[in-house]
Amino acid sequence: MLRITTEPLCPGTISPYQYGQFVEHLCDLVTAMWAEKLYDGSFEGLRPYGVAFLKETDFKEKPWHPSGATNRGKYTLDKATKISGEVSQKIEVPGGAPCTLGISQDGLAVDPADPCAFSCFMKQQGLAGPVTVKVHVENKVLASCEFQPKEDWQKLRAKLTFAAGATAATLTISFRGPGVLWLDNASLMPESAVGGWRRDVVEAVRAAKPGIIRYGGSQVKGDFDWRSTLGDPDLRKPFTAWGGLQQAGAGLEEIVQFCRLVDAEPLICVRFEKNTPQEAAAQVEYFNGSVETPMGALRAKNGHPEPYKVKYWQVGNEVDGTDYAARLPALCEAMKKSDPNILLMSSYPSEAVITGAREYLDYVCPHHYGHGGDADFVALAKLIEKCAQGRKIKIGVTEWNSTAGDFGPGRAKLLSLENALYCSRYHNCMHRHCDVVEIANRSNLINSFCSGFIQTDRYRLYKTPTYYAQQLYAVHAGVQPLKVEGTVGGGLDLSATLSGDKEKVVLFAVNSSLNTVARELDFSAFGQAGQEVQTWTVADREQAGEPDVANSFGDPERVATRPGTLKAATPKFECVFPALSLTALEWKVQR
Repeated sequence: MLRITTEPLCPGTISPYQYGQFVEHLCDLVTAMWAEKLYDGSFEGLRPYGVAFLKETDFKEKPWHPSGATNRGKYTLDKATKISGEVSQKIEVPGGAPCTLGISQDGLAVDPADPCAFSCFMKQQGLAGPVTVKVHVENKVLASCEFQPKEDWQKLRAKLTFAAGATAATLTISFRGPGVLWLDNASLMPESAVGGWRRDVVEAVRAAKPGIIRYGGSQVKGDFDWRSTLGDPDLRKPFTAWGGLQQAGAGLEEIVQFCRLVDAEPLICVRFEKNTPQEAAAQVEYFNGSVETPMGALRAKNGHPEPYKVKYWQVGNEVDGTDYAARLPALCEAMKKSDPNILLMSSYPSEAVITGAREYLDYVCPHHYGHGGDADFVALAKLIEKCAQGRKIKIGVTEWNSTAGDFGPGRAKLLSLENALYCSRYHNCMHRHCDVVEIANRSNLINSFCSGFIQTDRYRLYKTPTYYAQQLYAVHAGVQPLKVEGTVGGGLDLSATLSGDKEKVVLFAVNSSLNTVARELDFSAFGQAGQEVQTWTVADREQAGEPDVANSFGDPERVATRPGTLKAATPKFECVFPALSLTALEWKVQR
C-alpha cells in the first residue's frame, strides 16, 4: 500500500515556472512560430542548416526562383541599391521584343477564410506597365494585385483574399519588359496572426501554461547583436542561426511580446562573450527603463513607451571558467543599476561563480541533458549553502531534456512517448527539490529537429506526447509536495501534491515499464469517505507496448491526455497504472 501523507516532502513550494519552455533563433525554430508565409523576403539567400534529423526528408524552406521568360532576364543581387540587409533583388530586361518574367516562391499554404496582407518595396526603371503579384496553383489564380512602382523605393501593399485553399501554392511577382525592377522585403502576412505570431501556436502554447519562457541559447554566443533585432522590421539586418535565415519581424522585442501573449514570464539570456557591462545594462534599460532614460526613449520611439518589466535575466549561455567567474560581477552590477528589481541568473554554476557574484545572483543555472536530477540538485544545494553565505540563491535549470544531440535518426526519440515519460520523471524530481529548484526551461518549444513539444509545418500543428505530459503537470499539479509512505517499485515514479487552497491532492504516477502495475492507494489522511476520483492518463491509444510510439500530422492524438473516473468506495482503493503511461489522480480533501 502507498499511503499519501499530510507531511510536506520539503519546505518549499512548487513554482509554475518549473514547467517553462525555451526558444532561440536556431534553424527554423522561431520561423516556425512566426506567421510570415514567405521565406527570405529580403532576398539574402537561404542557408543550409548545420544539423539534420532525416536529411533526405527534413523540412526545407522554399527559395525564390526565376520564372517566366527567364532567358530574357538578368537576375542579380544588388548590393548598392537596397532597403536593408546586404542586397536587393534586381531583374533586368534589355531592349527588344516584350516579354513577361519575374520571380516566384513555391509551397505556400493559403486559406480563403484567412486573407493576407502582401507588401514589398519596389522601384523600377523603364517599365511601361504594372508589376503583377499573383498567388496561384499552376495556372489557377487564387488571388492577385497590381502595382505601379516609381523610380524611387516605395513600400507597396495590398490585401489578398484567396478564391480557394491550397497547401502548395506559388507566389509570383512579374512584369512585362523591357525595363528594370528592384525588389526588397517582400511579405505575405495572414490577418489571423497575433502580433505577427501564428495563432495556432499562440493558442497551443497558452494552453500548455508554461509559466516562464527563456530566450537565449547558441545564438547569444559570439557576435549576436540584440540591437539588430529591434526597431522597424523593414530596416533590420537578417541573420542566420545554425544555418536558418531568421525572419526579420520576429526580433527580441516580439519574443517578449509572445511571452505576454501566452501568459508566460520572459527570461532573457544576454550575451557574455564580447559584451561589456555598459551594453548589458543598456539591454536591461531598453526593456525596463522609463521613457526618460536613453534606451527607454529608444523603445518608445520603436512603438512601445511602456516598460516591459522583464524580471528574469541570465548572463551568458553555457559558459563557465575563470574568465566568466571574473567578469560576471561587473556585468551583474551594471544590470542591477539599470533596474534594481531584476532577478539575475548565472550560466553554469561553480564555486568561483557563486562566491564572486553572490551579492547579485538570485539563481544559478545548470543544464541537464540526459543526466542530473536528484544527485545534482543535492550537490548544487550544498554548493550554494557553502558559497552564498546565507543569500537565498535558487536553481534555474534553463535548458533540459533527455538529450541535446543525437542528430540523425536517433533524434526521433524526442518525439516519442518515452521522452514524455522521461520528462514526467524529471518533473517529479523537481517537485521533490522545489525548495531549491524554482525555474526549468525544457528545450525546445517548437520543431528543432524533433525536440519541440509542438511540431508544425506551413499550415498545420500537432502536439507531441511530451506536450500532453507537461500540460498535465502545469494544469493540475499542486504547490506542496507530500510524502508518500510505502515501497513504490514496479517501475513507478510518484509525486503527490497538495493544491494551494488545500482542497485537493493530485498524485502523478509515471509507469515507464512495459507492464501494467497495480497499487493500493491510501488517501485516508484526507478524509474517510469514498468518492469518485478524477483521472487523466497520457498513454498510447493503440496500447502497442512500444515506448517509441509518437504522434504525427496523420495521427496527431495517438498519444494524448484522456480523462476518466475511478469510483473509490473508501479512501483505500486499488489503482491500475497502464504500461508506459503517465497518470494523474485527483482526491478531493474532505473536511
